Amino acid sequence: MILKKIDEKTYEDFVENSNQASMYQSISWYKLKKEEGKKIELLGLFDEDNLVGVSLVIYLRVLKKYYIAYATRGFVYDYKDIPNFKKALIKYFKKKKVIIFRMDPNIVLAKYDKDLKKEEILESRQLLESLKYYGFRHYGYNMAFETMQFRFVHKLDLVSNWNEQKESMSKSTRKNIDAADFKGVRIRRGTEKDLDIACKFFDMSGSRKHFQGFDKKYYEKVFAAFGDNITLYIAYIDKKIYMSNLESRLKEIEQELNIVHDKMQHDNVGKKLRKEEEILNNSKEKYLQELADAKKMAEKCDIAAMITISAYDEVVSYVSGMDNNYRKFNPKYVMYPAMIKDAIASNLKTVNFLGVKNIFDKNDPDYGMYEVKRGFGGNTIEYIGEFDLPIKKCLYIVYKLKTKLKGGK
Repeated sequence: MILKKIDEKTYEDFVENSNQASMYQSISWYKLKKEEGKKIELLGLFDEDNLVGVSLVIYLRVLKKYYIAYATRGFVYDYKDIPNFKKALIKYFKKKKVIIFRMDPNIVLAKYDKDLKKEEILESRQLLESLKYYGFRHYGYNMAFETMQFRFVHKLDLVSNWNEQKESMSKSTRKNIDAADFKGVRIRRGTEKDLDIACKFFDMSGSRKHFQGFDKKYYEKVFAAFGDNITLYIAYIDKKIYMSNLESRLKEIEQELNIVHDKMQHDNVGKKLRKEEEILNNSKEKYLQELADAKKMAEKCDIAAMITISAYDEVVSYVSGMDNNYRKFNPKYVMYPAMIKDAIASNLKTVNFLGVKNIFDKNDPDYGMYEVKRGFGGNTIEYIGEFDLPIKKCLYIVYKLKTKLKGGK
């Protein structure tokens, strides 16, 4: 086996005919990384004259003048001949100032259903152990975001229509979708011109979760790279719809109260009627307060944004953010349905909600976000993880020691 540079068409043709294709292995991702100024190559793995695998490889500078050669989501390859695959990697990268070849293959180790029941894939387990046996250093079974890419993501397989898709969602998710609709939360599809609005919400979420996100210039590059395959959703409150729904609900409550009061005049007033009256009065007060607050809003009030990227047969929820002051309006329950409906209309097969972490720990601060994603149905996907292949072993040891001293692994 041998590694060689290949052109964009050869690369893309191979990826399109693979079942391992992902956004991170697309030509659009390659163009994005080039636009960011990354050193990057398209490589083909050849067995004699046959192209058997491809990958885009990003060179990440370490130790001042050396690199990690990172194959994002691994080689698109069946990994059937690991010894010769390893030899090809070492031979190619030894000629360069590469300390480590790193990859996180797009190979599923296990799937978890809504009850977190695990279905492990035996062939993937065997592959993981084989890679370790032949000298690929496995990062481990991390449950959070310590590696270059998420090891756990949540995915939803799509059916042919929205109503059927909605029926497969949890009861609480369907209820929250209806609640957001009642509150007048609506979607508009933005353009690159709306990035100032979107970035404001992305920054809000980043500050709340204590991480530094990307700036507007980065998202302009994302738009340039992915073109028609990118969608910007902006969630907003339509004051007119919201107030109309509140007023209608208040009328219904008044009618129900009148029925209760009429019963009180003609029947014995027991605990049941008094409780019913109390519940209705409490609801009335709640909706009156909501109505008073709604009157102070702008006619159209933006509250959240999300960017999605379509690649091959999948749409990815790439980034989102919201104004936490409007948390009770549940904008995710409008943005996610819009993404799902658009994906169904485009005949895509999968929605990828991207990373989830610590899925077994209900005390994790991000567990609520996992529950939101899981509520839409589908499965949580566990990948086999991240692997390092040392190319220059002495420098690899130096790099690992320096990383450990800085608090890494």
